[in-house]
Amino acid sequence: MALGMPAAMACNPAPLPPDFGGTALWAPIDLDAASDRGEPSGPVPSDAQAPAGPITLRDVSVAAGLGDVSSGGNTHGVGVAFTDVDGDDWADIVVVSGRSNVTGAWVPSRLLRNRGDGTFIDVSEASGLAAILEGRDGYSVAAGDLDGDGVIDLYVGAQPTDRLLRGRGDGTFEDATAVLGAGGPASDAALVGDGKSKVVSLGDYDDDGDLDIVSASSTLPAPGAYLLRNDLDQNGSFTDVTEASGVRIHPTGNPCAVMWSDYDADADRDLWIWNDRGGKVLLRNDGGTLHDATSAAGLDEVQIGNPMGIDAADIDHDGDLDYYVSNIGNNPLLRNNGDGTFVDVTRLAGTEGQYGWGLGFEDFDADGWADIFVAQEDDRPELVFRNRGAEFPAFEELAVPHPPIVDGRAAHNVAVAFADYDHDGRTDVLTARTDGSRITLYRNETELGTHGTLDVVVAPSPEDEPTAGIGARVAVATGELLQFRDVTAGSSRASQTELSVRLGLGQYLGADWVAVLWPSGRQVVVRNVAAGQRLHVSP
Repeated sequence: MALGMPAAMACNPAPLPPDFGGTALWAPIDLDAASDRGEPSGPVPSDAQAPAGPITLRDVSVAAGLGDVSSGGNTHGVGVAFTDVDGDDWADIVVVSGRSNVTGAWVPSRLLRNRGDGTFIDVSEASGLAAILEGRDGYSVAAGDLDGDGVIDLYVGAQPTDRLLRGRGDGTFEDATAVLGAGGPASDAALVGDGKSKVVSLGDYDDDGDLDIVSASSTLPAPGAYLLRNDLDQNGSFTDVTEASGVRIHPTGNPCAVMWSDYDADADRDLWIWNDRGGKVLLRNDGGTLHDATSAAGLDEVQIGNPMGIDAADIDHDGDLDYYVSNIGNNPLLRNNGDGTFVDVTRLAGTEGQYGWGLGFEDFDADGWADIFVAQEDDRPELVFRNRGAEFPAFEELAVPHPPIVDGRAAHNVAVAFADYDHDGRTDVLTARTDGSRITLYRNETELGTHGTLDVVVAPSPEDEPTAGIGARVAVATGELLQFRDVTAGSSRASQTELSVRLGLGQYLGADWVAVLWPSGRQVVVRNVAAGQRLHVSP
């Protein structure tokens, strides 16, 4: 459902911000009602400006206490999450693993608590996560407040059924799968094997203010997806609305790239499900019913054989979301034409890659333009595509050395997640593989020069917005430039990035204004926000 102008704003129109083009803003920004931090903004004086250095990501896994934390499972298994499970505002790490189809061994799932000093400690047993996921073949993870109590819960794609881990607010979890009517249908054991997966994502698809669950799998009784509507405030349970909603996958292949994302800027969440070794589907949300828009969006023309992961950002500052899809081969970069259609600009932009899995858009050098990180298979280097900052997207390829693999096994780089785990203003990267090797934490040590950064955490109370920040759009204005990102739960490849929006401000001392817009029409706007901070926004 498209977002209309709130009634109060229709009667008393607020001053509009500059015309940034595109459709990034779902409604006019009410600058008259905005709070004022009174901090300096505007550009750094020209005689003091210093550019950023080369993007530098350093493997700090051992120093961070993660040297003995392994991941592994089925060739399409393993998911990771950067998410704050204990409410201390530091991103913890969840690793969802399973059974190796190479050795038959089980790799336990883990929870690593962020100590806030650059290191992590294993709390898998004490948190209850290890017991809940013991013996389950894990594939993916998404994080969000599913029951509206203000605490992060985890939804894990697993065999034979998915699991809902309800957070207690103290860093511990209980298995609430059965009591809340989650988990979905059991897998068909005959379909479980090499190259299969279950990928989950959370989003408020029906605009009723709470988070719903989608899980796409090739191991259900028939390959497909299920959608659970959140009815906890009505009947205390989730309701299976798969058939009524219109959710589906392409009939061939194995669903891998799954994400709720508002591609057409009408303030509701559309659903991307692209299949490895099969077809692709883009489902447009029309008032809570999903319709196939794949052909209408021009996506039939995109040449891709093995989609693995997906993420979205406005790479060219034209006011709409563009998408990058990893692939065993050419990774399509899909530029949004602003009319509901896309064009593949991969080769012109220089973002092809070779064997992509987990991925994401992040501004690693804080110049105000979204870069791309993509993990590659086996011992091929991880890739960073630095956005050169052009109206037509152009990127520079940088290689990051791949961590060691185990005994020459195939090391599918399935999982990637992002967070500023040490609160230094730079976005860091977490990766995990399927071969039983350790997870890898890359600390961003890029010299930023005088580039400013801003990390926006959307944190309303459950009474205000039960979905917390998920589904909200964060917009940041500096001079004549508008940047925006949506807060999402479940993307990359079967993984969860920290529930905040991290943006570079380039040569600006701060933002003219920061706005958070919810599809419900609610908005919070703060003016004159200084760079270099972690800004918590709540109504």
